[in-house]
Amino acid sequence: MLVGSDNWAVEVFPNPDPMIEYPVHQIMLAVNGIHLLESMKLDVLAAERVNEFAFVIQPLKLKGASGSTVAPIAIR
Repeated sequence: MLVGSDNWAVEVFPNPDPMIEYPVHQIMLAVNGIHLLESMKLDVLAAERVNEFAFVIQPLKLKGASGSTVAPIAIR
């Protein structure tokens, strides 16, 4: 599973509870194993009115890490 965003982090800002940091990250990734993909550059696809494409992504395989840089590809 994957949840993504185009221009901002997948998070609640400002967080209503200052005692909890990054609650969406904790619930999605740590509790449910749902990966987050943030800050994608989708303006070119939107400008060209691309509505359907195959989405390919390969994260780095790092032990003990909670995130990595990726190079997502939209194949039309």
